[in-house]
Amino acid sequence: MTAVKGDSGPLLRRLDAAADVMAAVILAYLIVLPVGHNVLLVSLLLLLGVWCVWRLLRRPRRVPPLLLAAAGCAGVAMMIGVIGGIGNPGFTHSLISWVAAPVLFSVWATQIDQRILRLFLRSAAWATVVLAALVLAFWAAGALGIDPAWWIRAPFDADISGSWPNVIVGMYGASSLIAVGPLWIVGMFFEGKTLPPRKLMIAAAALATLAAVVSTRRAALALELLVPILIFLAYVALVGRDWFTRRHVRALGATAGVAAIAAIAVLVTPAGQRMSAGVLALVTGQGGTPDEDLRIEQIGRLWTSFLESPVFGHGIGAVIPGYARSEDRPWNFEMQYNLLLFQIGVAGVILLIASAVLVVWAALRVVSRRGDARPAVFTTSAGALAVLAANALNPLLQAPGHFWAVFLFVGAVAAFWPVDGHAEELSSGVITPGDDAALRAD
Repeated sequence: MTAVKGDSGPLLRRLDAAADVMAAVILAYLIVLPVGHNVLLVSLLLLLGVWCVWRLLRRPRRVPPLLLAAAGCAGVAMMIGVIGGIGNPGFTHSLISWVAAPVLFSVWATQIDQRILRLFLRSAAWATVVLAALVLAFWAAGALGIDPAWWIRAPFDADISGSWPNVIVGMYGASSLIAVGPLWIVGMFFEGKTLPPRKLMIAAAALATLAAVVSTRRAALALELLVPILIFLAYVALVGRDWFTRRHVRALGATAGVAAIAAIAVLVTPAGQRMSAGVLALVTGQGGTPDEDLRIEQIGRLWTSFLESPVFGHGIGAVIPGYARSEDRPWNFEMQYNLLLFQIGVAGVILLIASAVLVVWAALRVVSRRGDARPAVFTTSAGALAVLAANALNPLLQAPGHFWAVFLFVGAVAAFWPVDGHAEELSSGVITPGDDAALRAD
């Protein structure tokens, strides 16, 4: 609920609108280029911080108590890592990814209202279309034997390998496909005032899926198949089946058929084969590639080191004597949750789990009491779940540019709070808790 209404002059209202558009453009940039160009990336994150301060000064929002408690638990976990990490070789670098980025995006999420959520989701949808189009354009160039000029490839660090039909594309933004694919696959089943138009979500979902098939990000393929199923089951469990009409049966049947064909087709592509081989290697503990061998080895090394200080860990930026994944940054490892246990110990991990439980509890309260919140909350939960799942094997959250996917979900929960008897303006209309525009069943 905003603290002030109707007291702004024309100039301040224009500045408000400009600031919100700037924040939406920054979100789009983070989707297309979440890593690389560090000076520009840090500058944009600082501008996002300026937007947060502007919102706090102009339209401060009340933080939901459950989200405030979640932030408190996460904050104490951070302090365990910071206090224990003072003097560690990677302390300064780790402050950015493990402290500064979560704090920035936590404030960002709490300042999102329904109007801004709608703006951000539309920006994210169009950014997905642009990102997927770039991946597919580089793939088409590789399939046709065309080598794009360096000035086209350099901004995206595009790497095109193989020849038709086994062309694979790697680029900075490919990691964003892990979030945006499941996000829009789930979103296209909903209609809501804060969601983009359905045709745009369908286009974004289709293009993101095609881009994932030809990209180096094999995790995107597995998560695009698995996460929407989990979200759908959660929706049915929470909301019930009254909303489930013949139209949805036909849509789900068609989607299941396409997914089955896509899954078979994916497994005969190089990316799909690497995905299935990688999952099998990590499940069985027998690596299939050097990267998989290194990940499996990290699990044992991090566990052994964790046992040396199991309660509070070794602090952020800690290294394992005599062992490093990277000579330049020996404190970085792919196995992120094993790394967290090593850095902040059992105490810190329990606090982070408590923080996650509190966020989910807040989300459950919102979707159970507000039908109009369900489209946005369930849609954004798909992106958050995908990133958190992929982060177990890929160090996505070591890069601040990936945090948006997790905290956009938190922002969706905050946007529809409070849940009892309050209304919030959205564009020219008013949304109330009784508005049941979550789904149009006919």
